[in-house]
Amino acid sequence: MTNKGVTGTTTSAGTSLLLGGATFWERLKQDILEARDYVYVQTLSFEGDRAGGGLTEALIASPAKKKRVVADAFTKHIINDRWLLTRSARRDEDLQKEVRATYAMFDRLERSGVPIRFAWPIVGRRYHRLIVRNHKKLIAIDDRIAYLGGINFSDHNFAWHDFMVRIKSPGITAFLRDDFDHTWEGRDQDVATVIDGDELIIGDGRGNQGMRDAVTRVIDEARDRIILQCPYVGEPFWQLLGHAHRRGVRVTIVMPENHNRSIMKWGTLNAARRHGFEFRLLPGSMIHTKAMRVDDAMILGSANFDFIGFWHQPEIVFICRQPDLVREINTRVLTPDLARSVPINPGTEKLWLQKVAGVGMAISERLAPTWRGLFPSILARRSFGYSRWLVWAWRSRNAWRSWPGSGNRHPLLPIRVTDRPGVTWRV
Repeated sequence: MTNKGVTGTTTSAGTSLLLGGATFWERLKQDILEARDYVYVQTLSFEGDRAGGGLTEALIASPAKKKRVVADAFTKHIINDRWLLTRSARRDEDLQKEVRATYAMFDRLERSGVPIRFAWPIVGRRYHRLIVRNHKKLIAIDDRIAYLGGINFSDHNFAWHDFMVRIKSPGITAFLRDDFDHTWEGRDQDVATVIDGDELIIGDGRGNQGMRDAVTRVIDEARDRIILQCPYVGEPFWQLLGHAHRRGVRVTIVMPENHNRSIMKWGTLNAARRHGFEFRLLPGSMIHTKAMRVDDAMILGSANFDFIGFWHQPEIVFICRQPDLVREINTRVLTPDLARSVPINPGTEKLWLQKVAGVGMAISERLAPTWRGLFPSILARRSFGYSRWLVWAWRSRNAWRSWPGSGNRHPLLPIRVTDRPGVTWRV
């Protein structure tokens, strides 16, 4: 990882929290229309609805000399959180109308002098690569203003519970502009910088060692309180937070009750049962926030706190120690959501489903290094149905637990069941 000594000043007066898609867009639209030099936008999803159309019109109307967009190729294959090759998607006329509007929006940008490029293209039928993407979300404007967070440009993302942070800092904006230039040329980079005590770490999706080291250090230094609010949580954070809990740090994970990837929810509940930290579910709409408060620091950015984000995807992590911003995120996001959330007892909630999800997460973690290249497409397409197979495998455990000579080892799954308290499976 390269450390770049970027000069610049970030003050609490120049950083603000924008909670919700509507608030974020209202402020960003004004900044785009006032830009004079450049506007660079990178996102995962960029769809032809009100959110994507609004950005398109603002970019075209902006007087900035240079305007560019990078979207991940994900947005050509998954729209409105639905894979376009499924039978139901092909038959859904409203969805197909949005697909046509999305491609028309791309053409309109190009014809209006706003070039768009798609990161990590899908070649042929290698749809398994949709699992691991270029997940960065950033906006850089005129070496003055930067935006970081988790919101994509699609209506359903705007409706989710999420936020962006607006930063007025020449140093941070220049750092992100340089990374955008590298992405534009197809060269992901692994770099980091420190400005006024705040750390910015960018991973290139090839291990992301710098990101993991930085966040691990912050967690290991925790003394009092950790609150993690994120929809997708996995290793290495289950173990890191478990170690912090055993050191006496009060650890709480908040996830959405209405989850779009429920295996993550049940897998994390299983981890809470094994490691002892508190687990809570937030009712209402899907939450997409990615924030971890560790005492007086706040970790945020584009990365989910799981093995995909911290090993296999290009991501941005911002470790902020500005007291005003940390206090604002804690006061307006984490504390109210914690009060609305419901504590879940992992010892009583669908233990079989927790264990199946834990096994599924372990298998996914083992397969993740092959998703970008070696894993055959046909197996990847079939793997979307593996969750039902795992349910069958767990429900049939009593049939093979007592097989002579089996050593309690499942004939298909690479696991061994044990009756030891607190340990339900071993890989």
